[in-house]
Amino acid sequence: MHRISRWCALVSLVPVLLCGCSSPEQPPPRPAVSSSLADGGGTPAKRRPVTDADTEVREITAAGRSRSYRLHSSARPAEGAGRPLLLVLHGKGGSAERMERYSGLNEAADAVGVAVAYLEGLSAGWSASPRPTALRPNPAADVDFAHAVIEELSHTADIDPEHVYVAGFSEGGAMALRLAAERPDWFAAAASVAGQLAGPPAPVRPAGPIPVLSIYGDADPLRPIEGLAGAPARPSEIGKEPPTPTRSTAETVAAFRRAGGATRHRHEDLPADTPADGTSVGRDTWTNPGTGLRVVSVIVHGGGHTWPGGEFRTSTRTVGVTSRQLSAADTVLDFLVNSRR
Repeated sequence: MHRISRWCALVSLVPVLLCGCSSPEQPPPRPAVSSSLADGGGTPAKRRPVTDADTEVREITAAGRSRSYRLHSSARPAEGAGRPLLLVLHGKGGSAERMERYSGLNEAADAVGVAVAYLEGLSAGWSASPRPTALRPNPAADVDFAHAVIEELSHTADIDPEHVYVAGFSEGGAMALRLAAERPDWFAAAASVAGQLAGPPAPVRPAGPIPVLSIYGDADPLRPIEGLAGAPARPSEIGKEPPTPTRSTAETVAAFRRAGGATRHRHEDLPADTPADGTSVGRDTWTNPGTGLRVVSVIVHGGGHTWPGGEFRTSTRTVGVTSRQLSAADTVLDFLVNSRR
């Protein structure tokens, strides 16, 4: 990461989906690695071994709350080198454990030497909007949590602070986009699957250039690719947190294109490499001709509110089709580690 000195289990059957946030017009000051957070403080993680020899559950205090995350770090850095770190945010109603188990990110990360921290959301969700809710009265808490994890691992896990990434699914994807928009100096690149930026009355405005990948199904029945202008017709189905209005996927991508000066465009229709499943994949890439920064939009035609190539147990009637023409895990890792500003 430039960024500090020193991408769920799927949604539940009736999920509360994505939201975003407003962000400052200018990039915030680069945070210093320290023993405490600027807002609320952070304390060193407690380590609790788990069954998987390559994953441990850690606990940390951030913004006055006890939080936890799962650290997978089987890949070892070369002598004297730090390893890249990927923060992963599960979808609403999911968990860090299920995101790790079913996304395929561990295998993809191991192949390129990246450590993965799967963050656990409060009440199985995220403050992807700056507006408080009954379950999340402090909208800054998850931003502070991400910062605390990066600080902790920068000190204790041989993490290279210049190569910290963030990715997420569904509401976790929206939270990853919020972090990328508000704190582009913390991350080398970001990726979102089935996530969009919040729209009015609190639209996200990226504060600076950052490479971003968006993967989205154009047959998403829960959070349409055109965005969501308001809450669904039956608020009783969505509990304490109605969905936040979001911009379309195209508008989400355009916001990061503008911030990154990515003007050179290329479109590709990707060849099918598995048996036909009713989906196909198109990819649009915008590149900054001066810096090489890329903003990429992958559209899964016929795909639902799903993690392509993943093993999540889901109902097609509820979330739509999970494409097998694309591995979200491999696509995310390939984009992140090959990104530049």
